[in-house]
Amino acid sequence: MAALTTTVPQSSRAAEIATREQSCRLALCGIAAFVAIGLIGHLAMLLWARHEFTPVESLVALHSNMLVHGEGLYYNLNRYPFTVSPYGPIFYAASGGLHRLGAGPYFSGRILSFAALLTSLWLCWKALGYLTTDRFARATGVLLAASTSNILFWGTVGQVDMLAACFSLAAFKSFLRYREQREIKTLVWSAILVILAIFTKQTSVAAGAAIGLTLLVEERRRGVHWIASVGVAAACIALALNAITLGGYFSDAVVANINPFAWHKLGEQSQYLILTGAGVVLTAIVGAWHASRRSAPLFLYAAFAAVVWLVTAPKIGSDLNYQVEMMLALSMCAAYALAELKFFPSLFAGRRTWVTLLQAPLLLHIVVNLLLSARVVTERALLEPARSQETAALSPYIARPGRVLSAHYDSLVQYRGNIEVEPLIYSLLVQAGRTDPGPLLRDLSTRQFAAILLLESVFEPSARREDAEFAHLPAAQIDAIRANYRLVEHVKGPYGVYVYEPRHD
Repeated sequence: MAALTTTVPQSSRAAEIATREQSCRLALCGIAAFVAIGLIGHLAMLLWARHEFTPVESLVALHSNMLVHGEGLYYNLNRYPFTVSPYGPIFYAASGGLHRLGAGPYFSGRILSFAALLTSLWLCWKALGYLTTDRFARATGVLLAASTSNILFWGTVGQVDMLAACFSLAAFKSFLRYREQREIKTLVWSAILVILAIFTKQTSVAAGAAIGLTLLVEERRRGVHWIASVGVAAACIALALNAITLGGYFSDAVVANINPFAWHKLGEQSQYLILTGAGVVLTAIVGAWHASRRSAPLFLYAAFAAVVWLVTAPKIGSDLNYQVEMMLALSMCAAYALAELKFFPSLFAGRRTWVTLLQAPLLLHIVVNLLLSARVVTERALLEPARSQETAALSPYIARPGRVLSAHYDSLVQYRGNIEVEPLIYSLLVQAGRTDPGPLLRDLSTRQFAAILLLESVFEPSARREDAEFAHLPAAQIDAIRANYRLVEHVKGPYGVYVYEPRHD
């Protein structure tokens, strides 16, 4: 009888744990379904939209198109075209190659980013597998990343960020595999992938820094060799690129990237991070207190990614894409924290512990970000017809013979495929003394442009000219337009474009 009374409660206890585990599994499946809907919504928008999601997406499409049509990629800062390709060549070449094969100028870049997004999520799952055997925690990490609106947004834009993050995650996963299996080829692959990440986006150094530092601590000699190999290879590639482009690579990817800082941007980005990522950040920080030698590289990776974000976020021209790699790394840190703190066993057992309270901020993260994703998809859907109408209204001016200066980049992508002057970067470079304002000023004064498309009226005062990120020309060039061109149309739309033609007096 005594044995029977002992067995029944134990059996009942096991049944309760199994029931809670099944409920948790169903809940994760339900969340995964909503996340999948978000991914499908973004994919559908990617396939449907024919106009830009961001101005930089248009510029990347233009530079990619110019590259594959023999117009080069990295340009002299004192000659036409007055534009810069601020990133490494990999994304431009891959996107341009797809465009050359028949993909649309935006679709080619977007499909690269979306493929990189899906691959990055898979890499999160694989990387976490080298750190924990808790499949519930691993799945949660992937869901946290996949639900993050900012990651989904930039994973469907034809810009370099997601591909660079994908290469970095692949390098990090290869290094974790090396630590587990001690296969030298995986360490070599980690070096190759770090270089690919850097030559996709120069600031993608967090994974390489984490790998290098970990190797120095664990295997000093091999760490020195790995760091030296990556450094020498990257330097040789950069010097070769610079030689091939006659100095254009350093001019565009280094000199022109030294933009002024506006510290209010860091505040704005921090507010967004708190709103959309506080739950993940909090859980990752809790996990850092319980980090072990095994998980140290992961938390180093997240820390270095956070440092890169803090250094680059205040730069003029920076956007929320600077948070992408950091949020991927923090999602993995949060997953590891759940595993290390025995979150799911505690949840299944119904223990009354502070650890299970972490479900509240993480669920809030998922809900907030899914709602933001729905908003992003809706806004893109609503803006697409307006962008289409605006760009079509500009086609008579953009598609005509002759030279065109346009701050409306989407119309250049649709009707010309190249760009002569990028107003914002041109103004920043003139202001910094890195670009000679003479050539453009002479061409404006002699009315060399058949049409000029700006986002402001040069004949009226504009408070927007005080905005450091507004695509305006320097004052001298504005004066030249005012003296030699007349306003012929104001096309209303998302941008509200002012069209100018040469005076005939």
